[in-house]
Formats: sequence, C-alpha cells, structure tokens
Amino acid sequence: MAACQAWKYRNVTPAAFRALQTLGKQKGISIPGSPSGSFSIKVAGLQVSFQYEWDGRSGSLVLSCVSKPPLLGCSTIKSFADKIVAEAGGKPA
Repeated sequence: MAACQAWKYRNVTPAAFRALQTLGKQKGISIPGSPSGSFSIKVAGLQVSFQYEWDGRSGSLVLSCVSKPPLLGCSTIKSFADKIVAEAGGKPA
C-alpha cells in the first residue's frame, strides 16, 4: 500500500523523461531508464521510496510514494516531485 496517494503527470515525453533522469542525477537521485520501476531518495537524512509507471507514447507518468517517515508529509513530498517534473518539462495532470 502506498504511503501517499499516487500523483499523475502529463507531457512527460521521452525527452522530458531523460531530462528528469538527468535532473535527478544532479540531485543524487538515480531514476531507472525503464518505463516502470522504483527508486529511493534521502531528504534531510530520511529515506523516501517511490514506484513509477511511465508511458512514453501518451506522455503520462504516475508516481507513487510507497514509504516515507511519519514526520514527512505527503504534500511536502508532492511539492518536491512537482518541481522536478516541471523542471524536466512535465506538468501535473
């Protein structure tokens, strides 16, 4: 069960997905190159884990936070996700 409600994004083209991987790498986040998968990040020393499903043809990305510390709110995590996806060219759906 997800720790937060899944977030949906649009306009995540193949170029935007590659940009998302590059931006992630710059921030210490390793986002796999496959259309679906999982990754984890550390925020202020706290581990947050995600699963994602990306459809390059439709440009849709679904991001699910599957585990997080109780002190870290879903809205804070979503704000971070929205920002990095927007920097890569995607938009909240």
